Amino acid sequence: MITLEPVKALTSSQTAGAPYSCSPAWLELCRGLYRYDTRLFLIKRHGAAIGGFCCAVVRSGVFRTRLISMPFSDEPGLWLNPGIALSKAERDSLMTAAAAALDALAGETKPAYAELRGAALAEGAAGFERSSPYLRLTLDTSRPYEELRAAFHINLIKNLRKADKTVTVSQTRSPADFRRVYGIYLGQMRLFGSPPLAAAHFERLLEAGLGRLFIASVGKEPAALLFALVHDGVFYADVNAGLPDCSEFFPKIRLFDATIRLACAEGLRAYDFMRTRPGSGVHEHKKKWSGREFPIDYYFRAYGKTAAAGLDPEESRFALPRLLLKNAPLPLLGALGPVIRRHAGK
Repeated sequence: MITLEPVKALTSSQTAGAPYSCSPAWLELCRGLYRYDTRLFLIKRHGAAIGGFCCAVVRSGVFRTRLISMPFSDEPGLWLNPGIALSKAERDSLMTAAAAALDALAGETKPAYAELRGAALAEGAAGFERSSPYLRLTLDTSRPYEELRAAFHINLIKNLRKADKTVTVSQTRSPADFRRVYGIYLGQMRLFGSPPLAAAHFERLLEAGLGRLFIASVGKEPAALLFALVHDGVFYADVNAGLPDCSEFFPKIRLFDATIRLACAEGLRAYDFMRTRPGSGVHEHKKKWSGREFPIDYYFRAYGKTAAAGLDPEESRFALPRLLLKNAPLPLLGALGPVIRRHAGK
């Protein structure tokens, strides 16, 4: 029989196999910066801990209260420790226990719905609605870099040859260095009409050792950045942004290539390009690196007859906010955008 036991904290041994979104650094980010009410559970089989479950109560007067595991990530909040396998009956028992835990939390917090992101363990579970709004692309970086590069699209190779002549890449883990390039990130988010994350989001992850910052420079001036997370042998290319005026030098392409090379050199097992919407321009670009595609499955449990699961920024109701964000001065975007992101939990 599988049970979920609520706990105040998880020890390092209990988080073995946990995704980065359930790491101490991420939990502290959610609690300390965003003030989310996070709930932790141990998954037990016959009384022995075999995994865990994390979720956050995201309260918002605009988007309504939701239970999300975990905010700002598509990694599963529900995991098993390494080497643990479940039979179908045990898996069904796990999801019955997870549903009961969510229902009890819903009775306390009154959410519109619960949202389990990337939770492969929830596949086929009764009482959950499945949606696959995004894909992820990954490279097997246990292979030599030269093998991976041989599969890059020919246009990438051509652009990299140009970039190698003018673009240099540096790596830093200093939070102070992020402030130097935060404006590049803000500018790109304004171009997309998307609310940005606060600089403190990135700075705290750098301080905790989970984040790494890579800066591409043309001459001596920063032209692009790539903010990455490295956890459990995987390099996550979390956020990248560049100056439009420098696009002819291909600094963002140079960043991807340099960090793929780094992941191979460090013996990491995978390079994750992070989520992308199927058919989008970003998706078409990421495909050129020849990574394997995987759907990111979201599982929703609705509370209330009128609950609409999920927040999709492509919905027509967000057209006006996107237009306003696209025309906002950078200081206003930097002040207002993080507030929107906090309430959205995305």
